[in-house]
Amino acid sequence: MTRSDVIPMVLFAAIVVSLGINTPQAANEIIARLFNKSISQSELQPSKADVERFQSVLTDKSEKEVKALLAQRALGTKITESVLADFASRNAIEPNAGEVQSAYAVIKLWTVDLDENSSYQEDELERYRLAMAEGMAKSWKVSKALYEAYGGDVVFQQDNPLTPVGAYQKLFEQYREQGEFVIYDPVFKAAFWNSVRMKYANTYDEGNIDFSVPWWEKSMTAAEK
Repeated sequence: MTRSDVIPMVLFAAIVVSLGINTPQAANEIIARLFNKSISQSELQPSKADVERFQSVLTDKSEKEVKALLAQRALGTKITESVLADFASRNAIEPNAGEVQSAYAVIKLWTVDLDENSSYQEDELERYRLAMAEGMAKSWKVSKALYEAYGGDVVFQQDNPLTPVGAYQKLFEQYREQGEFVIYDPVFKAAFWNSVRMKYANTYDEGNIDFSVPWWEKSMTAAEK
């Protein structure tokens, strides 16, 4: 496992290097409000297993620092997932059957070795593949809609090769201004916004940003040449 495996999410790459990490003392202290629901410090606490796993990689960080980092990451994940889900719902963004089938076909190819693994029941494996396909197709379609709406920088991420980080920033700022979420704690607030607004060294040239077809179809076409 590498450091990049541990913190793959686009919003949290900058936290370790950019902040002195501390957390509020009270376990039940309200950290933020998200769509009129309060989020407390206790909700964000990582499991012992996660702390140990991350600390085995982030060896320069104390247990307290790793816990704080993971709590900040958990808050960012809650905000990101909720805002993206709301954006998709408001704009009726859902992949069609063809897009899901396209994603399913490539996921089945990527996971063909699992067919020989006796640990998986056939129906269980198919449910897993279909769930992955639906998630991947929707992620691409939401990214496409965000880029078309807001533009901005796009970067490569392992879980989403066309990640519209510039659009994310504008979307989060819009939702904050609308009062859909607020982060009360100054450290958590700085962690979130510093990572959202970070500048990436390697962004796609505008001419190479193509959402006309799903990224996995382009990748498969390129691999066949």
